[in-house]
Amino acid sequence: MKKERIVSIAIVMLILLLFLTYSPPSTSSQIGFAFFALSLGALIVELWILAPSMATIEKRVPLFRKPFFRFFSRKLAFLFVAIFFSFTLLFILPYLMPTNPVDMMIARVSAGQQDVSRLLAMRNEYIVLFGLDKPLIEQYGLFWKRVLTLDFGPSIAYNRSVGSLVGQALVWTLALIIPVLILEFTVGTSLGARVAFSKNRFLRAIYTFSVYLSSAPYYWFGLILAYIFAVNLRWFPIYGGYSLFVKPSFSLSFFLDVAYHWVLPFLSLFIAGLGGWCSGMRAMTIYERQSDYIYYSQQMGFTRNKLRKYAQRNAILPMITGVPAMFGSLIGQTMLVEYVFGWPGLGTLLFGSVQAIDYPLMQGIFVFTVLVVLVGNFLIDILYGFIDPRIRTGYVGG
Repeated sequence: MKKERIVSIAIVMLILLLFLTYSPPSTSSQIGFAFFALSLGALIVELWILAPSMATIEKRVPLFRKPFFRFFSRKLAFLFVAIFFSFTLLFILPYLMPTNPVDMMIARVSAGQQDVSRLLAMRNEYIVLFGLDKPLIEQYGLFWKRVLTLDFGPSIAYNRSVGSLVGQALVWTLALIIPVLILEFTVGTSLGARVAFSKNRFLRAIYTFSVYLSSAPYYWFGLILAYIFAVNLRWFPIYGGYSLFVKPSFSLSFFLDVAYHWVLPFLSLFIAGLGGWCSGMRAMTIYERQSDYIYYSQQMGFTRNKLRKYAQRNAILPMITGVPAMFGSLIGQTMLVEYVFGWPGLGTLLFGSVQAIDYPLMQGIFVFTVLVVLVGNFLIDILYGFIDPRIRTGYVGG
């Protein structure tokens, strides 16, 4: 095994040395991109070969003998590895396109333009602006510099810094996602557990209706709500995050106006996603009903409501493991709902950047979105470590 590690390290060092010393004459050179992809693949192989060594190190360090610290360190290591490879993939994807953002923008503005020298000067200016005149390794370094400083330069379409635009839109997106996730989990798990123990027809009707609605796409459900409550009944506004005559400020009137516009996008996500939590919790609660402790408690004369609370406490643990996946899924689904209602979040901003072919803004949105999803999943995993007693008493999840 030691020989395999030595050989793998030598191969990685050789590839990285060639990659760092060789500078292709053109940024679109296939040779330069091949060196980059090969070095990244060699790094992945190296991590896979050295993985068993990490387990040996954990056994020798006394601090790693504590189950929760070992659980935390593994999750933290996975977070950094996921961030590295996710952002590297974001850097690679534009090179897989048949063209580059500069040529796309030049083709967009060249309609009816007769001055070829002016177009060439504009093209050269944009190439320098994006850093495409530099070798691939320098572009990769500049990309990580932008990521670490969260400075993606100015937006082409909005003439503002990308960081300020994305930060402002991110607040609106999180204001929509976080309440949806909390209420869906709370109401869905409670309703699913009650349906598993109750024969109440009203509860079962609500459960059946919510499961039926869960098959509908979020954006389609948003269109239906907008047509009924905004177009026909005119109970709620159809577009925007706040009224045009209201000035954004930290005042009660502004927050009430935002809440008025927030209702329909929230209901579009909440109602369409509630059935998944209900059906999952009902299945887990029915499974817990067959456990020995429930049978023993039933023989002891415990009430049905008391049995439900015992079963719900254990059945909810597997449901918590699905929160990170649902959080990441909500990010993508919310973008479509935001566009339907004109909610000023990341979805609406992304659509505008795609229309304007605003490459720095698109890159910033994708980086911020991936970062929020990965960090959110990490925090939820750590929270699960506090909730699940098996981790505190010696069980360690991967």
